[in-house]
Amino acid sequence: MSQGILPRKHFAVGRTIFRAGDPGDAAYVIESGIVDIQRSVGGQQKSIAKLAAGEIFGEMALIDGKRRMADALAVTNVTVLIVPADQFTDKMRAADPFVRALLRMFTENLRLMTRNALIAQTQNENLRARLKELGADPGAEPAPGEAPRT
Repeated sequence: MSQGILPRKHFAVGRTIFRAGDPGDAAYVIESGIVDIQRSVGGQQKSIAKLAAGEIFGEMALIDGKRRMADALAVTNVTVLIVPADQFTDKMRAADPFVRALLRMFTENLRLMTRNALIAQTQNENLRARLKELGADPGAEPAPGEAPRT
């Protein structure tokens, strides 16, 4: 395949593009449509990001060689350009070593921050649900004479 021509692929609404745990075999550039990046936390799917035309996804697994950290699902009909791993790797090898190290560091930090944010979001949702069960409304204004909630 020529370095200048990238294969194009279409995904229908609801189709899975890749799953968490899959090896990174390509990165994807969205030509049209919306892709939801999701991760399972505590048995619940959490949306990390919704991406649209011009955005890239799937690159993290190619940068750091780890498996995919999330699912990618077509929210609408989606058309992507596929950047195969070998072409992506060739571009990375051609980059300055300092830039490659920065990309790996940013990717590792993003993986960690995403994991921590999703855990915190789930804990917050669980706490709100428990407070509601107990009859407390965590979003309510304090009653007159009651101390403000922090």
